[in-house]
Amino acid sequence: MNDQSAVIGQMVSLFAGPMEHCRFMTFAIPANMDALETARRKLAMSRPEQWERRGLLQEAQMIAEMGRSGDMRKTRHFLIDFNDAVTIGDLGNWRIYGEPDYPSLPIPGDYAERSDHMLPVVKNRAGRWVIDHSRYKYGIISSYQLTRSWDWRHPLAQVIAQADGPMIICVDIRKIHPERVAGSAEFWEGMVLNGQDRSAVIRRQEAEMALTLRDEAVHHVRVLFMVLDKSQDSLRERLDSLRKSSTQFMKVDRMFGYQAAATEMFGPTAKPAGMPTGHYNALSRGPAVIAGMWGVGRDQPLNGIYLGLSVDDVARHVCLLEWKGNDPFHGMILGKTGKGKTVAAQALSWRLAEQGAQVILLEPQGHCRRLAHLAQGKNVAYNELSYETTRLNILDVVYENESKQYDHVITLLGLLLDPLGNNPRRFSNAEIAAIRKALQLTYARYDWHKELLADQSLTPTLRVFCTKLEQVAEQYAVKEPQLAVAGNGFRPQGAVFASQGVGDAARRLAEEIASLYVYGDYAENFNTPTNLDLKLEERIILFDFSKVPERRRSLFYYITLASLNRQIRSDPRRRVVIVDEVHYMSQEPTLMEFMANMVKTVRTFGTAVIMIDQDLEAFIGVEGAQAESAAGGLNIAAGQFIINNVSWTIVFGMKRDASYRLMNHYPDEILPTHAEFLARMGSDDKFGKGMSVVRYNGKANMVYWKLRPMEEDALFGS
Repeated sequence: MNDQSAVIGQMVSLFAGPMEHCRFMTFAIPANMDALETARRKLAMSRPEQWERRGLLQEAQMIAEMGRSGDMRKTRHFLIDFNDAVTIGDLGNWRIYGEPDYPSLPIPGDYAERSDHMLPVVKNRAGRWVIDHSRYKYGIISSYQLTRSWDWRHPLAQVIAQADGPMIICVDIRKIHPERVAGSAEFWEGMVLNGQDRSAVIRRQEAEMALTLRDEAVHHVRVLFMVLDKSQDSLRERLDSLRKSSTQFMKVDRMFGYQAAATEMFGPTAKPAGMPTGHYNALSRGPAVIAGMWGVGRDQPLNGIYLGLSVDDVARHVCLLEWKGNDPFHGMILGKTGKGKTVAAQALSWRLAEQGAQVILLEPQGHCRRLAHLAQGKNVAYNELSYETTRLNILDVVYENESKQYDHVITLLGLLLDPLGNNPRRFSNAEIAAIRKALQLTYARYDWHKELLADQSLTPTLRVFCTKLEQVAEQYAVKEPQLAVAGNGFRPQGAVFASQGVGDAARRLAEEIASLYVYGDYAENFNTPTNLDLKLEERIILFDFSKVPERRRSLFYYITLASLNRQIRSDPRRRVVIVDEVHYMSQEPTLMEFMANMVKTVRTFGTAVIMIDQDLEAFIGVEGAQAESAAGGLNIAAGQFIINNVSWTIVFGMKRDASYRLMNHYPDEILPTHAEFLARMGSDDKFGKGMSVVRYNGKANMVYWKLRPMEEDALFGS
């Protein structure tokens, strides 16, 4: 429940519509983290390997310390509708799950009334009433006039956040007929003229203000606070502190002599007897301020991948990202350099691996060496790609369909024939025809499934491919046309020129490819079988592209991902592929289309794809200039498809325009408060590290990405 502004609007419409007299109650108590701690310890002990248990046990210890700090709050909310007009479906409009229930106060048994609080009492053996120190004492204070402007956070949510013990808040709302308001205004006008009441001026102003808004609705609102404590001194201290801290938002009645009567307000009784009357201290917008209370103290989930600690000052909780069964788990991690996205990605990789997922990380800066260090060399495969060590055969078969394989090789050739990395090669129709014919001849002697797909060492090299291109050139060579009747095979002039074009294209391509990649200095890297370790045997598999020249990273990324895509389909399991710096893929439209296709299809094989970059620009171009971005080679449609199909997004500090663009893309989830938070976190290089917004399951949450001690030691500095 995060969209406070929308909820406030919905609540205003509800109170001004079917809602009449009602009462809203919130039970706020310090959260008990025992259940979460126990669940995480059980998860740790269920893992078979020591390295899996180690981090999870550290996490459980951190959660236990958070629980002891007393900063966590848990709240439970009740809405009592005296006219029985509101349904659970109405609550669904606020994105709140509701069910019929009955508020039960934590004050069972008998109580004796004192002037400013209630004492729990019990009869002793002699039949005399004595104080029962095992139960809560409680005191009640009430508003009698609201002042200043209230919003969703202040003062009610703020009171919950600052509560240092159990507390119950009751907001009693009465809808007032406009005629009664008009009569009241006239009555207090007379009282002012006669000087008969010192409060008459204030009450007249309230009534007149109500008259100006009576087209919406007019409400009388009373806010009561029940403070519970087992120490009488502590109870009085908390009541006094609450009264003083609330003075800027309301005038408070300490309810001397009315404690027992006020207690009845914390239940379903419509009009408790003996309660002093209040003012017209809230109008149609007044009830809406309680909307903020619906969004606090959510139930603490127990399952999922640990992220960190919610930094919401009202609803602090441990943030977990859950991956259920075969549900989609594709995600994005965004943020400026230095704000924590790389550290977060590696921590997330480690935590996913702890819970049984295989993690494959493609990373271009060399930071993944820290993750290998965290793993202490166990259950991890570290692959450093470079011209010195890496051998890539672009002819490796990665598709079962021959036509798709030809398209794949054409894409790779376009990248390969751009050695400077400035502009991928665009082939003419004649060149495409020549390449496809040569590929058909290249693969012809092999069994597609039993040999080419099964064993990359059997794949023909570029030397063979160039030979086949020359063969295509010879096949399409055009001799001098001879006059003959059509039935004897005379070819029209257009067909002659077309054949000549394909032949010439094949000859030129053979010369160009051979000069660079068969006989040139690139031959050592590209005219040889692939030596990438793609057996995918370890739990964590790292590909470090830091020693690959930046102009070549698109090529290396694509070849690696395409080969991984083949392995994913042949060996389904719970697996995550993490691609850091997606813009290396977005430089070429077909590569982004390949990424979109992975997002679309690999879920069937148990795999999730997580993509990392600075902002949405890497996916859908510069805001307001999508046409220019598309003209520059960005596949906007593929990027948009990816964004629309990710299940969650983790965002660290960003530039202001990027954060608000994100808000516009997820209008019902990323709110202005989140966008402003991200902009502020991204505005200063010295601050905001690890502060993020997590968008998941239809809502967003501000989270501090809290590392475990072992992660801090290994990953800081990434």
